[in-house]
Amino acid sequence: MFKVKVLQSETKIFSPEEQFASTVNEGLSLKNKCLPSWLIFDKTGSEIFKKITELEEYLPAACEFEIIRNHKNHISKFITEKQFNLIELGAGDGCKTKILIEHFLNKKLNFHYFPIDISNGAITNLVRSLENNHSDTSLKATGLIGDYFEGLKAITQNESKQNLVLFLGVTLNNMGLEKTRSFLKSLRGSLGPKDFLLTGFDLMKKPKLLYSAYNNALFEEFNLHLLDRINKKLDANFNRNNFTQQGQYNPNTRAVESYLYSTQSQTVSINALSKDFHFRAWEAMQTEQSFKYTLKEIENLAAENGFEVVEHLFDSKKYFLDSVWRVAS
Repeated sequence: MFKVKVLQSETKIFSPEEQFASTVNEGLSLKNKCLPSWLIFDKTGSEIFKKITELEEYLPAACEFEIIRNHKNHISKFITEKQFNLIELGAGDGCKTKILIEHFLNKKLNFHYFPIDISNGAITNLVRSLENNHSDTSLKATGLIGDYFEGLKAITQNESKQNLVLFLGVTLNNMGLEKTRSFLKSLRGSLGPKDFLLTGFDLMKKPKLLYSAYNNALFEEFNLHLLDRINKKLDANFNRNNFTQQGQYNPNTRAVESYLYSTQSQTVSINALSKDFHFRAWEAMQTEQSFKYTLKEIENLAAENGFEVVEHLFDSKKYFLDSVWRVAS
């Protein structure tokens, strides 16, 4: 069984176009201009980022693949019921989770996979690829398009199966501390006492390693694609040749921050907003922020938000961590 469903929200949801326009207007109106990285992710942006994750110097993806491959059997031991749900928040193309799915099928485990993502294209393509490769297996997959918590509610409201929830990658690193706390509190309220959460954290490491991961031709292209998206969606006239990208580790915020620098004094018109935005020569516009955690900070984050750490799963160099949590009793 392979299906895709669009989630119905009980709260007012702004259209993607409205959210995009509002976020750009708000970010460019700040004294220190700042736009969130989710604005970059259309089909082209996602394709560029996938290429970034395949770079040797971009450590989070390679390290997490290693963790999933090496610990897949151990992860399966957290399942204590005959039937369970495998739920993935922000599934994307599901490339890491497919390793677990293969392993669970080989162990003849009875589970239903629910990938949740706001991207219609990502969910549709993921479910289609699973159907193409597993139509002759016992796999059940239902892709949910929409909000994570609406998805969790839809899955859990009428059944009491054990849930293994995956939140892989560096999404928590990229949220910022206050948003992370708010997210985890909401997630804690959506899980039961027999459920487990497997969530990724990029760990603090030598700043030189962080620098090399966020400064290369692909990362610059990824950031410049933000300007292309604004031009296309909001009828703007950004000239990408007048901007250059630089990533740096900020010891005060404990985050890698990426900026687009305006190489000259210029004014950009955004017709859909009926506004002009001025950039001084060498003015910086922040486009990404990825916090790097210590082990103690991760454990404190769990405890502060109603979770207890069950186990930490590391890669061989201890550059990345997939932490297994459950709701604190």
